[in-house]
Amino acid sequence: MSKNSNIIAVTMGDPSGVGTEIAIRAKIKKIKKPNFFIIHDPDFVKKIIKKMKSNLKVREINSPSEVKKLPKNYLAVLPIKISKNTQLGKKNLSNTKSILKSIDLAVKLAKNGEVAAIVTNPINKDVIGKKVKNFRGHTEYLAKKDRTNDQLMVMMNKNMKTIPLTTHIAVNKVSSKINKKNIIKAIINANISLRNDFKIKKPRIAVTALNPHAGDGGLIGDDEKVKILPAINYCKKKKISVEGPLPADSAFIKNNHNKYDIFICMFHDQALIPVKMISFDETVNYTAGLSFVRTSPDHGTGLDIANKFIASPNSLIAALKSASKIAQARRK
Repeated sequence: MSKNSNIIAVTMGDPSGVGTEIAIRAKIKKIKKPNFFIIHDPDFVKKIIKKMKSNLKVREINSPSEVKKLPKNYLAVLPIKISKNTQLGKKNLSNTKSILKSIDLAVKLAKNGEVAAIVTNPINKDVIGKKVKNFRGHTEYLAKKDRTNDQLMVMMNKNMKTIPLTTHIAVNKVSSKINKKNIIKAIINANISLRNDFKIKKPRIAVTALNPHAGDGGLIGDDEKVKILPAINYCKKKKISVEGPLPADSAFIKNNHNKYDIFICMFHDQALIPVKMISFDETVNYTAGLSFVRTSPDHGTGLDIANKFIASPNSLIAALKSASKIAQARRK
């Protein structure tokens, strides 16, 4: 159990993007939200606050426990230095180590029970990837840090939850990467997460097809017949409420929003498009299957708008609220 049960650690993300701005906006927005601090360079945070013409003040901390004592007009910053040449809107490979250090420290605090959860600000995968071999993204990186293969990327908002079975791979590799075994694993782990993290007593799971018209009986691919349906039938025998494979073009119709608690999709965009269309601003990325709670805003680094100071903090605030809620659910 967390010693600081209501405090969340927010990572810096890529400092060239909007992560610093949205953390500042989240702090000053007059809305009920969990208490948090950011793992970042205090001087850079002050610089962005000044550019935003905000009255928010910065307080360097040594421990998450110090956050509770701060006045509301202070943003707590656990210090990590970044490159002095950092510019908004311009990628900087010199910051790779600092970005990863921010993530690693957040994970350490969570695993030690010093924070309730972590929220990761957006990063540029290609920036990290040029320094870290085979880097695919936060989800895979955090799973490796946690020594687990049970991770699931859950995209969620108030109306829908989806899981991409395959994540950051090319579309032409999807069919070769899905199989009965990993579909079964996703269904079982989704069922566990819905019960433990969201307190849904009898989860209802939908699984989408990969091919048009769910393969048309094998005329347009046999993934449904050979892989997806056998996995679903296996899980049904294990008393899991699961249906499919549903044709992806009609799986997400409004009538299904309340019929199913989660949709397991075959690839990245199949899962992300419906949740983003419903509520782009308040969609959250949650990594199920970790020993600690991790969420993130469901948008990128926003390099194209980073120096315009027009970024919305809504997805970050939603990520903070979701992280706090899941952490509380796990404690029950």
